[in-house]
Amino acid sequence: MTQIAAYYNRYWKKRLESGTAALPPIRPSIPEALVRFSQYGACLHQVPDRSRLLDIGCGEGNVTEIYRIRKGCETHGIELSDIAIEKAIARGVQAAKWDLNEYPYPFADASFDVATMVDVVEHVINPLALLRESRRVLRVGGRLIVCVPNFARMGNRARLLFAGDPRDILHWGGYGDGMEHLHWFTQPKLRAFMQEAGFRDIRFHPIGLPAGFLCGIAGRPNLASWLLATGAKESD
Repeated sequence: MTQIAAYYNRYWKKRLESGTAALPPIRPSIPEALVRFSQYGACLHQVPDRSRLLDIGCGEGNVTEIYRIRKGCETHGIELSDIAIEKAIARGVQAAKWDLNEYPYPFADASFDVATMVDVVEHVINPLALLRESRRVLRVGGRLIVCVPNFARMGNRARLLFAGDPRDILHWGGYGDGMEHLHWFTQPKLRAFMQEAGFRDIRFHPIGLPAGFLCGIAGRPNLASWLLATGAKESD
């Protein structure tokens, strides 16, 4: 087992033991009319019905599963941790073991209608290579859906302005040692990476209740806690 695989097995073991994995991605307390504005509900809203979907970095499959249940998707996943893959398969995800830092992925060109990356891009060594590989496995007309923590969120801006505290909130230490995030993203940076990877028609969407959604509809998704972007593969 490689060191990175061992790291993520420890990461998922601690995460699953924390009890948060038992919580559904979309809380039952959220009214159905507002689901599309919650974090994972916003991702779900961008997924085409009955699409062939690859969830890159699917983890335990708790988010991937909602694409199958709510949108009727054929769900595939790619993940490095054996512990997480076992859970994902139990949820009905066709999950393959693979290090996301190793290219190419074990899928043919133009294999999928949609690719999702939820809280993943900030974990890999080379985000641009990851985005290019996701484009390769998409058919022409396919859609990429990316969700990342937003380094330029309102809370961070306020801390920097008033407290002079540059704490990087992306280095969340609740499940491990706080080192699992290798990159930070802002709206301009994520857009630039997606454009360089060859995606077009890049759009940012309202995400997160309540503040993130309000920032989104006000035309300022760059202030929300997360960034949700979609891009299209327009040609080979």
